[in-house]
Amino acid sequence: MSSLLLPMLVGLSLAGEPTMPSTSPSLDLVMPGAKPNMDDSYLCSSFDVTKLSQATDPQSELHVTGFVLKADAQKAHHMLLYSCDEPNEKPGVVYDCLHHSMCRGGQSIMFAWAKNAPPTTLPPGVSFNINPAQRKYLVLQIHYAHPLQEEDKTGLSLTYQVDPTTYTAGILLMVKGGLTIPPNTPVVHGDVNCRLPSDTPLNMFAFRTHAHSLSPVITGYVYNEEGHKYREIARGSPQWPQAFYPMKKVQTVSPGEILTARCTYNSTGVNHVTNIGSTAGDEMCNLYIMFFTKPGKVADYLMCANEQEGPAISRGLPSDSDKPPAAMPELEAHAMDSSVKTGSKEINYADLFKEEQQQSTTKKKGGLEEATIRTAYFNLTMPGVTPTRQDDYLCTGISMSNLEPVRRLWAVEFSALSTGNQAHHMIVSKCKNPVKTVEGGTWDCRHHAMCRDSSKIMFAWAKHAAPTELPGDVGFKLEKDDYLVLQVHYVNPLLTPDHSGIRMRFVDNSPKYTAGMYLLLRSQLAIPPDTTGIHGDVNCQAKIRSPIHVFAYRTHAHTLGSVITGYRYSPHTQEWRLLAKGNPNWPQAFYPMQTTMTVNPGEILAARCTYNTTGHHTPTKIGATGGDEMCNLYLMFYTLSTQDDFIVCVDEQNPGLTSQLPPGNDLPLPPNPALEHKAAGQEASLVSYSNGLPVADTVPSPAKKGESSVKKRPGVDNGSVKKKPGVEPIYGDYRYDTNLRTGMDYSTNKPDTGDGSTDNIDFFDGSEAGPEESITSGGMQPRAAPLTDYQDG
Repeated sequence: MSSLLLPMLVGLSLAGEPTMPSTSPSLDLVMPGAKPNMDDSYLCSSFDVTKLSQATDPQSELHVTGFVLKADAQKAHHMLLYSCDEPNEKPGVVYDCLHHSMCRGGQSIMFAWAKNAPPTTLPPGVSFNINPAQRKYLVLQIHYAHPLQEEDKTGLSLTYQVDPTTYTAGILLMVKGGLTIPPNTPVVHGDVNCRLPSDTPLNMFAFRTHAHSLSPVITGYVYNEEGHKYREIARGSPQWPQAFYPMKKVQTVSPGEILTARCTYNSTGVNHVTNIGSTAGDEMCNLYIMFFTKPGKVADYLMCANEQEGPAISRGLPSDSDKPPAAMPELEAHAMDSSVKTGSKEINYADLFKEEQQQSTTKKKGGLEEATIRTAYFNLTMPGVTPTRQDDYLCTGISMSNLEPVRRLWAVEFSALSTGNQAHHMIVSKCKNPVKTVEGGTWDCRHHAMCRDSSKIMFAWAKHAAPTELPGDVGFKLEKDDYLVLQVHYVNPLLTPDHSGIRMRFVDNSPKYTAGMYLLLRSQLAIPPDTTGIHGDVNCQAKIRSPIHVFAYRTHAHTLGSVITGYRYSPHTQEWRLLAKGNPNWPQAFYPMQTTMTVNPGEILAARCTYNTTGHHTPTKIGATGGDEMCNLYLMFYTLSTQDDFIVCVDEQNPGLTSQLPPGNDLPLPPNPALEHKAAGQEASLVSYSNGLPVADTVPSPAKKGESSVKKRPGVDNGSVKKKPGVEPIYGDYRYDTNLRTGMDYSTNKPDTGDGSTDNIDFFDGSEAGPEESITSGGMQPRAAPLTDYQDG
């Protein structure tokens, strides 16, 4: 049953004035002598559609095309029309519906009126549907702000037709459920946001604002995260007649896009706190949106309450989101007194709707097809290098086209094949042009670059850190012309060849989000001896195309670093939020955030590294050797932008912000001997890397809302892959092939039976269980790489 309100305000005559004659039949709904006896009475009366219908068959479905008011704001504060399964009282009875419900069973809003708003006529071919076989009752609810001395017969007439219309109308209500408005404050915001609550696009064409006396403006936007774009769809004053005003054009909103509304209040001159509530002395925050769709595609009443997508959406609203529309004194006067003329007597949606039909913006949404996700592991290892000096930085690389010549891949999991006693730290980057392109080649990358072009860090490891698994639907994108480059820092020479490296898991289907790294680093700092509380600071404005969602972080310093903290600062709200706080003397893993933190374009990221040189009698500087220091904070994030996958912030872009960092920024975390012993390689048993979070066996990144996080215990590979209902099938055990066959026959999802002449990654879909083996690049030393191998090197 479609009971939503599509105001096309054609022939919009003002209350108290004669209305245009209509030849259409109508349902006349009149309050049967209501007499409110106290302030803020909410009174209801019900109506049986089958008794009022003029159709030949009273059970016929009716298609409502217009609403004609018989009301005055001096009596009725506002009026709502609901469709109802079964009313609380039979027709003809007036009943209290503030302290008691209106209906038993389902109900939905069909129309709303306040402040002498004019009649509404829907566009041609659009109607609200009433099907008496499904829901035959209508309920009129009227809010009377004050008692009346005489019985009231406020009413509403619904014009209708029996013939079906091409489109069905509906209403989407955006509402703020709770808000405290302080006294004598010029600007207070109440924000609402949610993803479009529909699996099919909605074509929006009209809006109505509703608040009480303190609100000068309510605005509405559609937010598209890719590109961080807001498009305005509504801006109205609740002090005007609360009609459904036409949008500038029909706005087609697609599934996945976010709707957001902002109610702005000015309490100047009000000397008490005001809350959201049901009385005229309270406030409200409602934005009603009318839409149309093909019949049967979506419910006729949808709701969006509070900030379901979080405050980051509200923080990013345009700076003029609280700017009132141009003053219209005649509208404000008419809202209080229906006898005041406003000039225009019509609001016409016909042209708007005609343009929409011509552009054919109503499109069928294609369904998702189930996709098979193929997965494989690859060990990127040093090919038996023997560092001969202290603080050697050695690199090796491999072309992605050698691993998978056909398909693009995404890296979704990383674990180390080393111990902290051999490798001081390891970094995996991607680039287009490494210093050496021959497979198995190595080079000095302390005095020379890793790549001749810009490289992008994907993963970093140090001090026995645990494996990292990305959230579902997130991956680092790797093109066929990319190279993977491994850099290993060896503090001391080794007597035997080393095969340290990183094991990676790849999938071959495109995730929704691109994984990325935001690196904040200090490039130079003089650290005096025997001193506590030395600070190295970094901050930059986030020059990003789309919001980034930070889900894990990693700190990196050497022996003198005691704590590294990271913050997000919003210039709009002047609010600091703690992003990360870690001890660089613990295993330098990517620790999961307690909650994913969103950073909007234009916000500022800041980091502070704190050092303690007590007992250290020589000056120290930022540098590349183990005896120097470093100041690095890695933030791992996901985003819709494929171009913002690696961002570097160096030193202080805004030194003035450093003095404003919140208190406690350099306070170390409580001691954790187990983690410190683990970082030093003194303990091989499993420890918690939770940083005070609930204990986890490893450090998987938090799963996205609605998904489970699959955690892997070191020493056990359960071969599971996160399943997204309807998209990703679940698998059993995997098999990793050491024969390096020619790849996957994707038409059958079975391994090809090649001759082993190429060095491709081999993908498996879980259909064949077998012993776990590793895949290595051609020319590199094979190294068994189950997670059991992680702890003992």
